[in-house]
Amino acid sequence: MNENISTKDLLNLILGNQETPTIEENKEMDLNEAISYFLNHQIQNSEETIKYYTIELNCLKPYFKMYNIKSTKDLNNEFANNLIRIKKNEGIKNITINKLISALKIMLNFLVKENLITKSHITIPNIKFKQTKLVIPTQDELIKFKNYIDTKASLEYQVIFYILIDTGLRRSSLANLLISDINLDEQSIIPSHTKEHNEIKVYFGNKTKYLISTFIESKKKLKSKYLFPSKNPQKPIKPTSITLNFITIKNKLGITSISPHRLRHYFGTNLIRQNVNPEIVRKLLGHSSLQMTQRYIDLNDKDLKTISINYSIADNINNN
Repeated sequence: MNENISTKDLLNLILGNQETPTIEENKEMDLNEAISYFLNHQIQNSEETIKYYTIELNCLKPYFKMYNIKSTKDLNNEFANNLIRIKKNEGIKNITINKLISALKIMLNFLVKENLITKSHITIPNIKFKQTKLVIPTQDELIKFKNYIDTKASLEYQVIFYILIDTGLRRSSLANLLISDINLDEQSIIPSHTKEHNEIKVYFGNKTKYLISTFIESKKKLKSKYLFPSKNPQKPIKPTSITLNFITIKNKLGITSISPHRLRHYFGTNLIRQNVNPEIVRKLLGHSSLQMTQRYIDLNDKDLKTISINYSIADNINNN
């Protein structure tokens, strides 16, 4: 018996009141059409809510392409679980991942109510929140990744990598950097786009200065205000494109601990290991409170062991 036969038709068939039952169509939509329809029919919601949906769904587009998602039927639990796995490997917080999944669920449920698709294929629950330890790239993997960047990556991605490890900037701040944000003489950056909407100032070394200077010179013909312009020079690259490029390199090298955000973790942790004042670390990372920086201060057992042994009073006290 076809499971798509309606209850009414099945009853009529049993009672002999209908010769041929009708089959309910499994309705699906082209993904781009579905997104456009959903966003264009949110008049009842606030401008802020519509902006939120737009941002979340746009963030997902590179992953739709990665997994060849072309129809609403392709938005299923397998895709959702793959997305969760990738985002966790990138060091993205559970609350951020839940926002992405929720945006998909809301869109699909809306389309079901509009009778445009038969059902939502994403049924997995939201991820439970819990404070996770910072994932810090290992020295070996960082060196391996750096060697690849130095020898095989484009000049653009050399600049991206070295700014990340030299400044600890967030991925979104990096992607939206204006050339005017950079002071080569002072070797500093004041990003115009920050998560906390507060002004931060970070500094970079001589190698990064040379790479930035060379890269800006090579891009002069584009006449773009952005340090990293997209194919349309009047727009910056998307933060997700940086992550996806990192994933491609990681897969080639067979490493797991590197991502744009984890380089930020490495930057902050390295400062703490060098005994830099936590308040300075807070300012460089752009944290609104010292409590946010506390995670970088909470050293793991290996750090504690190394520090304790290196600074052992019994081993270092002078015998007079």
